[in-house]
Parts: sequence; C-alpha cells; structure tokens
Amino acid sequence: MHLREVDANLLVTLDALLVDASVTRAAERLGRSASAISHALAKLREIFNDELFVRAGQKLVPTTKALELAPTVHVILAGMESLLRPNKPFDPSETSRDFAVAASEAGELILVQPLRRRLHKLAPSVRVGWMAPRPEENIDALRNSRCHFVIDTEEATVPAPDIRALKLFDDTLATLGRPGHPFAKRKPRGAAFANADHIAVNALPAIEPVDRALARDGLCCNISSRVPSVLVGLLLALNSDALITLPSSLAAILEKQFGLIRINQPFRPIAFPLRMMWHSSYDRDECHEWVRGQLTALAREMERPA
Repeated sequence: MHLREVDANLLVTLDALLVDASVTRAAERLGRSASAISHALAKLREIFNDELFVRAGQKLVPTTKALELAPTVHVILAGMESLLRPNKPFDPSETSRDFAVAASEAGELILVQPLRRRLHKLAPSVRVGWMAPRPEENIDALRNSRCHFVIDTEEATVPAPDIRALKLFDDTLATLGRPGHPFAKRKPRGAAFANADHIAVNALPAIEPVDRALARDGLCCNISSRVPSVLVGLLLALNSDALITLPSSLAAILEKQFGLIRINQPFRPIAFPLRMMWHSSYDRDECHEWVRGQLTALAREMERPA
C-alpha cells in the first residue's frame, strides 16, 4: 500500500486509541461515533496486517506492533499539528493546558510545587498535576501521554531513542535529626553513624548511597525503619534518635518547617544529578517547551544557593 492511499485521519484514530485504550473514549476525544472509530480500526488492522488491539474486559490492550508504532505516530502527528498551527505567537497567559509530572515526593516538593506557583502567575490556565513515578512504566506513560515529564535521578542512560532527557541540577544527600540529637554538637565517627538508627523512605533512593559510602570502610547502615513517605519518616525522626537522609534541596525546606538539625556525615558529600525526561513528540509543542523552560529555570535557581 502506498502513502497516498492512507487517510491521515486513520493515524489520528490510532493515536487516540493508544492514549485511551477504549473505542468509546477515543470517539469522545475525537468527536466521532464509536462505529466510525471501529471502522477506522478495521482499516488500520488491514493496513498494518496486525490486530493492533485486543480486548481485555472493557479495555483495549495494544499488541507489540501497536506499541512499536506508537512513538512514530506521535511524532508524525506532532509534526502535522506544527505545520497546521497558526503563526500567532505563543502566549502562555492565554493558553489552557494540563500536564502531568511523575516525580518522587522530593521532586514534588522542590520542583512541582514551585512550578505551580510560577505558572499561577504567568499562565493561570496551564495546570500541572503530580503522579508517583513507576520506573517500569515511565517510558510507556510518556509515549502515551499519561504523563508529560518524568523527574528522576540520572542513574541510567536514556532508555529509548524517542525519549529526551535534560540534566536539571546536581543535588547532594543530607542527614537530619531531631533538635538536641546526640550528634548535634560533634561529628560522629563512621561506626557511630552507621550503628545509629536510620530511617529509609521507600520512594527515595537516599539510604542506599549512604550504605555504599559506609561500606568503603567495612561498615553497614543500620536501617531501623522503612517507611512509605517522607512525612512518616519525619515524624519518626522528630520523636526518636533515628536519622533520616534526604536530598539536600528538600532537607533545606524541612529544617525550617520542622526544626530538624543537619547531622555531619562521616564521609564525603554524596552527589547525584536530577534530570527531566519527556517524549520527542512534544519537542515542537510550544506550551510543553515553555513549561520545560520554566522547570529548567527553577532548577537553576535552586542550584545557585546550593
């Protein structure tokens, strides 16, 4: 089959089905009837010689072929939209959009919340929602627009060629304890620090680097509690001698809010870079690009005091 024989609206339908996983929701999104979407799906199956979607209860599950097509379809449609977009200059103050950011609790507090405040002033109708990151699903979520940005640590290479990544800033790890903690007035030796009670926050990759740093001297971090959130960890730290290790950018906020004190670590500062990832189909999206710029600016402002 030649390109001239393919209706571009079929790709629009395929993109909607990939995002919504439902004929009914795709029809609502595109303002068409469910039967028209079903007819388009039949044509798509014929063109690609693949089922593309199989039914699982009320949902449509994409086949391997459909998942392979998804990034290319997103890029093609983004390019078409860019071609057809009026030449009116982009004005964030007049734009209405919703974006989702996948980030840890720390990322939500140090980047997403300040971004919301900034957007409220500059672009009141551009809204940003937070979602918990799922490392095994982040790439699929970016490809299918379930989230538009992922904030994570730069521990691995960019996982796929259609995923973009930009380093935001280098953070370090800080250890906090309650006011009057035994380590408040003196820097603990390695063994004393390792043997103290430590709180590990499941959603933050903070205690593992500390354990690796201690392991260089043959020591092992005594993890007394594993908690689901930063808030639970803070409450434990405030009411015991247990220590909690967090990104320094977050620790700076919590020291002021909760009266915690910073504990000197018996090893060199542990640095880790934070990055932002997005799907290449949004490269030319002016609003997405503008929000990326706002996130980058916030990160630069945070890095200067650090």
